[in-house]
Amino acid sequence: MKRSSSAWFAIAALAIPIGSLLPATAGAATNEVHACGGANEWPPSSYFVRRDGQPTADVAGYSPDVLNAALQGSSFTPRVSLLPFARCVAEARTGAVMQIVMGAFYNDKRAESFLYSEPYLALTPRAYYLAARWPGGLPVKALRDLENLRLCGLNGISYAHLGAAADKVYTGAQDYAALVRMLFASRCDAFVESQEVINGFRLLGSPELIDPRLASVAVPEVPPLQIHFIVSRQYPQAQPLVDAINAGLRRLRRSNQLLPLLHKHQASN
Repeated sequence: MKRSSSAWFAIAALAIPIGSLLPATAGAATNEVHACGGANEWPPSSYFVRRDGQPTADVAGYSPDVLNAALQGSSFTPRVSLLPFARCVAEARTGAVMQIVMGAFYNDKRAESFLYSEPYLALTPRAYYLAARWPGGLPVKALRDLENLRLCGLNGISYAHLGAAADKVYTGAQDYAALVRMLFASRCDAFVESQEVINGFRLLGSPELIDPRLASVAVPEVPPLQIHFIVSRQYPQAQPLVDAINAGLRRLRRSNQLLPLLHKHQASN
């Protein structure tokens, strides 16, 4: 679906200039810190701004907005870029070039290398399927019902939150467009993704995810998935930085600013 130029201008207006991506110097007077997200894009968290339907080098998203707002008035100034996610995490782990990873799930292994902020977004998992194939709705009343379905997923993504069904997910898709194509080719019955992520791609005009033939159902027994900012333990000011982020997040919650920031980066349901 072709979006109007005014609509794309509205998305472009959300851009965060990332400027020169030179390594941050730990303890520098400016306290400039560098944050990264995945270059394969994960709206609403972070994505490349579109102009005339094509991605640019400018970065936008809920995570950059929240990070900038949370650190406003602190001694830290964030700069944001998108990298292949594995590289983002690897570079941030050393604390030299990158210090912050945006949009991170908690796991014990990663916590050995990073300090975690308080959560700033809760994602709602849903199972997406073709309405014509399941006119009575997808037969999922309990989490274990997913084990009876052929599930497809993205390569390199963990689906551990799906319980025993995680081992049956065919993770052969490289992107969300490929997931939808697999549904239409009857190679799987459904895929599970967060409602907020799908709505983010719909804002960007992803034609596969705008398709009205797609339907969805809540995934039962799975609580919202919380995401965090994580800061390298190797960065000399790691604890003051996390403290500043957390103080800012609490301020944003008290003033009810987080939800409006999220809505900027999502299409309506």
